[in-house]
Amino acid sequence: MASSGGQRKRVKTGNGRRKAGGRKRPFVGRPGVRRAIVFGWATIVAVAVGFLLMRSMDETTVARQTPAARPAPSAVAAAPSPSPAEQLAQTPRTPVEPAPRPRETAVVAPPPPVTADEIPYDARPAWQRFAAASPVVGKRPAIAIVIDDDGLNKKEAEELLSLEAPITLSIMGYAEGMTDYARRARALGDELLVHVPMEPQGKADPGTKALTVDLSPAEIRARLRWHLDRHDGFVGINNHMGSRFSSDAAGMKVVIEELKGRGLAFLDSRTAATSVGEETARAAGIPTASRDVFLDNEIGASAIEAQLVLVERKAREKGMAIAIGHPHAATIEALRRFIPQAKARGIVFVPVSAVIARRSGEAIEAVGTTGGASGKRSGSPPPPRG
Repeated sequence: MASSGGQRKRVKTGNGRRKAGGRKRPFVGRPGVRRAIVFGWATIVAVAVGFLLMRSMDETTVARQTPAARPAPSAVAAAPSPSPAEQLAQTPRTPVEPAPRPRETAVVAPPPPVTADEIPYDARPAWQRFAAASPVVGKRPAIAIVIDDDGLNKKEAEELLSLEAPITLSIMGYAEGMTDYARRARALGDELLVHVPMEPQGKADPGTKALTVDLSPAEIRARLRWHLDRHDGFVGINNHMGSRFSSDAAGMKVVIEELKGRGLAFLDSRTAATSVGEETARAAGIPTASRDVFLDNEIGASAIEAQLVLVERKAREKGMAIAIGHPHAATIEALRRFIPQAKARGIVFVPVSAVIARRSGEAIEAVGTTGGASGKRSGSPPPPRG
């Protein structure tokens, strides 16, 4: 029915609202709801498609990484066994790397063994290589003290090492067991000679393998070598006794030739005025000198002290002097008193090589020199070099 006033009749809905024309619009039919539904389904479809694509890709990757499964034994028809030749041909071969060739190295001889105390080769003659360090002498008078017959009495030999001056120890050629003693003596700054027994005038016995005038040159050389080869680190020799042999020109020539070949010096003990030792050595061109004073031809304190006064006087007159003594208790005691007193008077004590060098016109390049009046136990003594 039409209402009064020409207005439409509104139908009242359940929620209190009224719809024009009296018709109720469906909820799904509304535009906003339709758009939401469409968007929702589109999202679901997109997610599903994406999931299917990802799963397909994963299966493909797994199929590539997983080896194909072998068919079950029951599903495979039994095949005849291949022959050994076919098995060998069908077996996959693993490449075998060739074994490395051994490295080819040049064969080199091993170096010679080197000891802790090895020193470079020294081309100087032995009398210079083994010369003890000498104090600086300058213009002061110098005395070289030589003690013969060393090594026959071990107690007296040890006492000689306690003297406060560099002395020259002439070790008897046939003395036994002198290697350690000689090394200690050289470490203290003392010098070494070999005391070679030679025939004297008269009937005195010079000792084992003495050089005598009746020997052949070959035997003289053999005996001399026997004495020399038993010792080491010495600068030369001097004669033990030898008043007869040292006067024989032929015999002394053999001795000097051997010394020259070894680079050694000769000290003429001058046991006879007729000795030709120094003369023969000088003619052969080897360093040489003769003693000036015997200290103990007469053994006694007063006699030895008188000889020490004499050698000091000669040193002041000639610049240098050589005194020869023996390892007697009286001689050692006299030297023990004389040495410090002589030092106080300006005397310098030197090894015999220093006197030999000056008298022979030779320059010694010894191990070193010391600045004090004594090269023994003054500073650091030179090490043994022999």
